[in-house]
Amino acid sequence: MKTTIISLVAIAALAAGLKAQAPAAAPAAASAEKKKNWKDNAEYELYSAIIKPDATPAARLQNLDKWKSAYPQSEYADTRQKIYLITYQQLNNHRAAFDMATEILKTEPNDLASIQEILGYVRALMPAKPTDPLSAQNKADLDTAEKVAHTLLSNADAIFAPDKKPQGATDAQWAQAKPTMVKFAQFTLGYIAVEQKDNAKAEAELTKTLQTDPTNAQASYMLATLLLGQQKEHPEKMSLALFEYARAANYDGPGALDANTRKTVDNFLATKAYNTYHGSTEGLDQLKTLAKASALPPEGFKIKSTVDIDVEKAAAAAAEAAANPMLALWRTIKTELTGDNGPAYFESSVKDAGLPGGANGVTKFKGKLVSTTPAVRPKELTLAIEGAAADVTLKLDEPLPGMMEAGGEISFSGAAKAYTKDPYMLTFEVSRDDIEGWTGKGPTPPRTGAKKAAPKKKE
Repeated sequence: MKTTIISLVAIAALAAGLKAQAPAAAPAAASAEKKKNWKDNAEYELYSAIIKPDATPAARLQNLDKWKSAYPQSEYADTRQKIYLITYQQLNNHRAAFDMATEILKTEPNDLASIQEILGYVRALMPAKPTDPLSAQNKADLDTAEKVAHTLLSNADAIFAPDKKPQGATDAQWAQAKPTMVKFAQFTLGYIAVEQKDNAKAEAELTKTLQTDPTNAQASYMLATLLLGQQKEHPEKMSLALFEYARAANYDGPGALDANTRKTVDNFLATKAYNTYHGSTEGLDQLKTLAKASALPPEGFKIKSTVDIDVEKAAAAAAEAAANPMLALWRTIKTELTGDNGPAYFESSVKDAGLPGGANGVTKFKGKLVSTTPAVRPKELTLAIEGAAADVTLKLDEPLPGMMEAGGEISFSGAAKAYTKDPYMLTFEVSRDDIEGWTGKGPTPPRTGAKKAAPKKKE
């Protein structure tokens, strides 16, 4: 972000030609009405050497220093400052150019070349590593850039008035200059707040940037990174953070990030940020489609976190438990038995226990009949309490009468004796008297130990 600077207005004449910086008139030619005058011929000759078309920036800088040293109070000191600014820019010395632009703005607050230097290159003056602390000079530079940005935003009409169009600029270029610089100034305010670690201000300024310039994918990326850094303190901001990551990764129009950066951001979003927050990639494709079409999410936009999902599941489970306490109890037992501590739980809490035993008001489990062994007068049933597959086996003390088609509902209570984890099966020993719902027809066998009927007396 520090080295990527939005290209400013392409106006070759914004800096103007050196000859346009001051009247190229010798002292003898200056009229009495002119407010400015060269002190002597030597000053003018020095100036003439400075503005020669073939003068190199390095040679020009040497002559500028001579001029300043010999004529510190020159009536053309303002012109000299602007030539200094251009020369420093040509030498790629933006520290000196920034400082010179700051000086120029003290007397000419609407000077566009100085405004562009400060807003365009304040990033280049910041520490190379984002983690490095800001020096006193860094903080002062940010303050200067912030003031200049506000000046441009509040005074754009005057700065870009028709009569301010630089020599050589076309009407089309000048018409485009104002909206481009206004958007860039707004973005710079967001960048400055990020550097100042003022999260609230940075979020507000970057959001405003995206409202005024939806094509600014850098602002989306910067806002996403800012919000992700606040995840612990403000988890409610993660939905917007993920949206802006999706925007930065998928928007490919004017102002988009380069293809390699988009790929990197997209990979981070899919494999880390979104998956970690949401718990899966479910809904990610829809998020990408939405973010590609808009720089900011719609009102009320929210991505559920793993915490949100767990809360919803718990609420749903509680509601289901209230509506069907039998199934809730069954699921609780199954969850424990299929967990890592299943065997220990079985030995301590389930084995030989009479279940359901009235827990949560449940006196019998209920399931659908899956199979009987044997088919007629069975002593063993398998039921499906949850789902279609059998998950409980009932071993009866006595056979049941007749036979019954699969699918009917059977209720029971009994003593748990064994279980398997995969496939899950819980086995009970059950008294025939504790079975309800059996509809088998046929002769009922005598109960074990039942008294025999007395023989009829002979007549």
